[in-house]
Amino acid sequence: MKIVIAPQTFKGSLTAAEATDCISEAVIDIFPNSEILKLPIADGGDGTLETLVESGNGEFIQSEISDPLGKSIIAEWGLIGDIAIIEMARSSGLALLDPDNLDPMNSTSFGTGELILEALNRGVKKIILGIGGSATNDCGVGVAKALGINFIKTDGSEVSNNVEDFINIKNINMKSINSKIADVDIEVACDVTNTLCGKEGASYIYGPQKGASKHQIEVLDKNLMHLSNVIKSDIGKDVLNLVGGGAAGGMGAGMVAFFSATLRPGVDIIFDTLSVEEKIQGADLIITGEGQFDISSTYNKAPSAVAKIGMKYNIPCIGVSGSFGEGFEKLDEYGIISKTTLINKISNLETNIKDAKHLIKIAVKEQLKAVKIGMNL
Repeated sequence: MKIVIAPQTFKGSLTAAEATDCISEAVIDIFPNSEILKLPIADGGDGTLETLVESGNGEFIQSEISDPLGKSIIAEWGLIGDIAIIEMARSSGLALLDPDNLDPMNSTSFGTGELILEALNRGVKKIILGIGGSATNDCGVGVAKALGINFIKTDGSEVSNNVEDFINIKNINMKSINSKIADVDIEVACDVTNTLCGKEGASYIYGPQKGASKHQIEVLDKNLMHLSNVIKSDIGKDVLNLVGGGAAGGMGAGMVAFFSATLRPGVDIIFDTLSVEEKIQGADLIITGEGQFDISSTYNKAPSAVAKIGMKYNIPCIGVSGSFGEGFEKLDEYGIISKTTLINKISNLETNIKDAKHLIKIAVKEQLKAVKIGMNL
């Protein structure tokens, strides 16, 4: 009996790898002779870097870069062969700034560009860029500047990092762009559909969480609109209405405009990188899981995605989660036919999180006992 164990991170308690190991121990207790394939997964959110690097037998690299406000920090990224894994959250992220210091007008994605430059200098052929959790609203201008692109103002000087200055951009000079970027395939993990500008765009939807006032949101939106017009005239790319272009303060639009990147759902990028579908074929059972099963679990999330692959090959899938939320029953339609939770009603949430390793083993073992009974009917 071949069993694939493919959970993602249980936020706040277990990494995907830890959850995989716990489930594996439960499987061995009930089916000691089974063939187990450990396949920790992610979807572009929390734990993606760790999951990809560990599952892909890669390495973690630490580089000195600039945070969103220019302070020197050490940021971690990953390398799997000739593929670089970079997360904006670790280089230009909200979590890097104190809540009192959030400043979307002056925050820059330059540090993310520095990580990309580090990757280029190591000879990578592909870059996977996760853009969740960004503190910036600069349409990737910081990244572009780090890689040699010049943004020239009407007075002939270089534009500053302040987005308020973007209204003065007259030309974009691509002549000094790092030549290595042309040979690299860039995939951006993007799971939102917001366009660059307008009431559903980058500034209006995500600006408030980055500390933007109502007036600043209006300025940000106006200036990104101006930038998109310059991009169209100087680079020949129309990113104003690009689906996903508004992600991460316009990073989606910027990466497409400046580097011809591809925007794809995070789960698709990660599953392709780890050859998830190929590895699942021939299995008899899939066990997946995450911190909470709810209606959002059906939206490009790793557990539902792995279960859908199982459906394609008639492989049953069972799931375990820290808790159930509204709409968790919808996962039946995505192939997670049996679900259980770690919640121990005798204890409080804090204790349950602390005891997650023990509780996940208990929950999975109870599910597998039912599977074993069914096999004997």
